[in-house]
Amino acid sequence: MRISAISLTLFSLLHLSAGQLRRRHVHQHRANRAFVQKRDKITVTDNTFATPTEVPEVVVYVDQFGNSYRTATETVVYVPITSTNTPEVPAPSVAAAAAPAPPATSAPPVVAPAPVPAPPASSVPAPKQPAPEPSPTPKTIHSEAPVSSAAPAPVASLAPAPVSGGISDLHGVTYSPYKGAGGCKSAQEVDADFALFAKDHGVVRLYGVDCDQVASAYKAAKKYGNKLFLGIFDINQVAQAVSAMADGVKRDWSQVDTVSVGNELVNSGAATVAQSLGALTQARQALRAAGYQGPVVIVDTFVAVLAHPELCDQSDYCAVNVHPFFDPNTGAPKAGDFVTSTVQRIRGQMADSSKRIVVTETGWPWQGNANGQAVPGMDQQTSALSSIKAAYSSNAGNVILFTAFNDLWKKAEASTFMAEQFWGMGGRYSPCDK
Repeated sequence: MRISAISLTLFSLLHLSAGQLRRRHVHQHRANRAFVQKRDKITVTDNTFATPTEVPEVVVYVDQFGNSYRTATETVVYVPITSTNTPEVPAPSVAAAAAPAPPATSAPPVVAPAPVPAPPASSVPAPKQPAPEPSPTPKTIHSEAPVSSAAPAPVASLAPAPVSGGISDLHGVTYSPYKGAGGCKSAQEVDADFALFAKDHGVVRLYGVDCDQVASAYKAAKKYGNKLFLGIFDINQVAQAVSAMADGVKRDWSQVDTVSVGNELVNSGAATVAQSLGALTQARQALRAAGYQGPVVIVDTFVAVLAHPELCDQSDYCAVNVHPFFDPNTGAPKAGDFVTSTVQRIRGQMADSSKRIVVTETGWPWQGNANGQAVPGMDQQTSALSSIKAAYSSNAGNVILFTAFNDLWKKAEASTFMAEQFWGMGGRYSPCDK
């Protein structure tokens, strides 16, 4: 047996089944969480083998800093890289790509992630304690990737609204307070998460009020200098959610940038347009009575908003989720083009074309199945995020990136290309999931 020092982490190699039924990123409630068990084989692409070959190997595990901490005998499957590995998927229209996905039997094959080199130790915060399993190696996300000359030119009305605290020049980020193995993160664990990503982002978007997340995030955001984008997850519990928000922020609404009502409810069929608009009105009234005077918005997918622009017209600004990965005709380098062209299409449907539009979710998975030209991977994620950041280089406050960490609590679904758990930027895991 050979001794193989595999710098890819266990999660990077083994979690090839992940996801959550979102039907265009529906953020489900934590009651639907499920931890995905690790596989018992490690897959490695290697052209020195003509056919897939299983070999028992002595594997040396290393963490993201290059430090070895465990040696074990594992079954390693070596798979050659050939042209037959490239999935061929019919390319439906953009609108069809955002609609409910086809049955699992039509899902394209898994694309194994390529090895990622470890960054210099100085570029990654030191872990607070040894991790029981290796975490994926964070990759630096560069912003210098060129945007295609065919990309739509930015329009003046995309400029961000002023944000107090000097954070309007930073992209936002989404965050969920759930542990991969189940349960809520403690306030200390939320603080440890913020310590890793807070300095790189302005607004931090939450989706609900359970797990005492508003109070934990408020304390961390105030400590690290972030604003909060709060969310009412259940539009049938608006009054209770507003009360929990007011208590969580200690009625210090200066720390709150925006409050959203629902997430992709019209797109998923969980609510009608009328129900979403009614919840918006109810939430705005309750929030004003509680002392909050900032923006209140409905968040839905670009497909739902194009079909029902009143979702934007009646919100204080237009809040829309735009995920290039779910368009099979868009590769990672064109992610920024897809986002900006979609925003311009939305603007053309709005009653007030000068109204602010904020992309409240956009990103790219680093692991999962391919969706036509949209292929998951570390390099692809870097390319996609670079393209999106370049497209919003002058108005970073109008885009919220998805997401701060991998979400192991979500379920695997073929409809979301088995990628739902692996959207953490740089392949990053929360410290409590290592």
